[in-house]
Formats: sequence, C-alpha cells, structure tokens
Amino acid sequence: MTQQYNFLKTYTQRLIERAKVTPDIGLWSGRMGAAIYLLHLAHIIQNGEYEKTASELIEAVSEKLSYETPFSYAGGLLGVGCDFEYIIANGFVEGDSDEVLAEIDHLTRHNVDIRPFDTLSLGDGVCGIGHYFYHRLRNKLPDDDSAITLKNKEALIYLVDWIEELLLKTKNKNEMGDTYFLLCRLRELNVIHFKIDKMLAYCLRKIADFNYLTYDNYELLGIHSLKLLRQWM
Repeated sequence: MTQQYNFLKTYTQRLIERAKVTPDIGLWSGRMGAAIYLLHLAHIIQNGEYEKTASELIEAVSEKLSYETPFSYAGGLLGVGCDFEYIIANGFVEGDSDEVLAEIDHLTRHNVDIRPFDTLSLGDGVCGIGHYFYHRLRNKLPDDDSAITLKNKEALIYLVDWIEELLLKTKNKNEMGDTYFLLCRLRELNVIHFKIDKMLAYCLRKIADFNYLTYDNYELLGIHSLKLLRQWM
C-alpha cells in the first residue's frame, strides 16, 4: 500500500505541475480533468491541499470561459459543463447547476438547432452534446417541470433526430461505438424510448458487421487519470 501511495503522490504532483501551466482548460487533457481527479483523491485520502488546488484550477477555468472557448466535450465548453454538473451532483461543491450552467445550456440548445458539425464522435462531435444533456438531466426528478429542464428535454429530442441522421451515414467504427454507449445512457432518461431502442439495435448490427471491439470512451468521464483511483471511488 505504501508503494502504491508513493506512486499516486508522485503522479499527482506531476499532474498538478502540468495543469498549472497548460493552456488547455478541458476535461480530457486539461485543468478541469485534473481538478476532478484531485477532488476524488482529496476525498479518498482526506488531503485538504489537493482540494484547495482543485478549487484553484476550477476558478482559473471559470475565468477563461467565453464564447470563444471551443465547443467540444474533450477540451471545451461541453466537457467543462459536464464537470461542473458532476462536482455539484457529487457534493464536492455547493451550488445550483441550473444557474451555473444557464449560458452553456443556452449555447448547447442553439447548436442543436443549427447543427454546425457532422461528426458523431464523443471528443469533438454530436455525442459530446448528448453526454452533456445526459449529465444535466440524469439527476432531475421525474416531475421536474422547471423551464430549464423542459427546454433541455425538448432539445434532447431534436438531438436524437440529429444523431439518427448522422448514424445512417457514418461508416466510422469509433463513431459507431461512441454513439452506442451514448444511447445506452440516454435510455436511462426515459425520453423517446422507441427511437433510441431502434437506434441501439442498428448500432449493434453495424458493430457486428464491423467485427471489432467497442470501447466506452466515456468511462469515468473520459478522464484517463481517474482510472488510477477507480478501486477507491
């Protein structure tokens, strides 16, 4: 255990050093991903310094957010939004995610309306939008009829239509895998089951045709460093 702890300590110090200087604010390789890792580690080993550093990284990210920030899951607004939803839902910080994420919600719904890109990939495509809505809606009560929740549910319905349109065109194996794992999660939300079930069946047939192993790129938010803490989380 001592050897394992020493490895985590060394790894974490290097992660902090990189996070403090990187211009990347994002989820997979940037400051928000490092902050989520540090919040979990701080909780596991009861280390207040790690929690303080995580808060500093989150504050630095908040100061850099603007409409010029890339709109993506891996390194942009969608991933940052998922992070804020995640840390509030898991009790790492207090706050009302509907207030904190109001502007990102609005921008995300707008992008569903205008459909600005044609890739399904999780990192920089439509599946990233799907995972954002998944996080925003998964903890809502069934009878939540607030304006924000209803708008996000409506946008999710249009998003599923968008996903279906792209799914019928793609021959990309990774996009097919990302879409399959997203649809598995969206099914939990009890929104248009019949269409999601139909699309899941289509994905499974195509994956069988491709004859390749699929990977859940979204596991642990897609943050590679969190895999080190999996056994304690």
